[in-house]
Amino acid sequence: MEETPRPGRRPMWPWVCAILLVIAVDALLLGFRTGECIDYTAESGAASTCTSGPALGSAGTWLLAAASVLVIGYLARRLARAARHR
Repeated sequence: MEETPRPGRRPMWPWVCAILLVIAVDALLLGFRTGECIDYTAESGAASTCTSGPALGSAGTWLLAAASVLVIGYLARRLARAARHR
C-alpha cells in the first residue's frame, strides 16, 4: 500500500537549506578583506601606511547585510508557514 502525499503538507527542509545557504554566502563574502600598503623610502620623510577593509567595500557590505536580512526574513516566514501546515 503506497502512501500518497497530502496536498496541504509542505516540506520544511528546502527553507532550512536556503537559510543556511544565505548565511554561508554571507560568511564567505564578508570574510574576505582587501588592503594596500604604501611604502615610502626613509629619505622621503613620509611614513609608510597600510589600510584594509571589506572586499565589497563599505556600501557593498551594508547592501549585502540589508538584502540578507530581507531574504532570511522571507525564508523564515515560509519556514514557519510550512511548520504550521504540518
